[in-house]
Amino acid sequence: MAELNREISTSEKGIVELIRMLTEKKLLIPPFQREFVWEPEDVLTLWDSLYRFYPIGSLLSWESPAYLRIHRRAGGQILPGAEAAAGKPKKWLYLLDGQQRATALLVSILGENARVKQQYHFIYTLYFDATAAGFFFENTLNKRRREVKPTFLIRLQDVFDKGSAMEADLSADPGFTPTISNNLRQLMRVFTDYKIPLIQLRGFDIPAVREIFERINQQGKDLKSLDIMIARTFQNYEYLVEDDLA
Repeated sequence: MAELNREISTSEKGIVELIRMLTEKKLLIPPFQREFVWEPEDVLTLWDSLYRFYPIGSLLSWESPAYLRIHRRAGGQILPGAEAAAGKPKKWLYLLDGQQRATALLVSILGENARVKQQYHFIYTLYFDATAAGFFFENTLNKRRREVKPTFLIRLQDVFDKGSAMEADLSADPGFTPTISNNLRQLMRVFTDYKIPLIQLRGFDIPAVREIFERINQQGKDLKSLDIMIARTFQNYEYLVEDDLA
């Protein structure tokens, strides 16, 4: 039975490690995955969740010796045969679920163009306002520079490249405050401490992986409006003590 050779394992990947896996083409997009369809607002929400240390869900990958003739790097770049096969790795790692989140992380840090719903291109270079702990895109940078000292408008790629040296550079500015310090340290924690679960499948053939992909994308149920309203109005009421029930 083919099922006897199948394995499922989980590891944790930090933001920096995951970005490097994507840029170095160690984690690829199979041809049956759709393109990047997130809107810019979705990317901002993702980074706000990371900053608040909210969970953003796991990624699902497939390790296989099978070589898919055409696949993509996260962000949309097509990697046909010769380039994709460079180095001839023994195993290929394909992303089955979580492409939108992974691509959002990649393009917001590297500042790449990404096609949105095959309609227009948007530059996803992302910045952090250390005075207000908020994220914004490069297209509003000039406006924000008129309101906030440019020193404290930080490009995420610089955080990715410089790491902890960022705080030392900013602390020399006379406008540096404890609030800015706290906001910056929280941002640094995202790059050093935040972990994303990566589920890895091994021993699965292409028909099984295709079926897994279809089930993942067909079995999800949208929340009804009432469900969302209940969640938004939920409060942590204390349990009634026994006397209250008498």
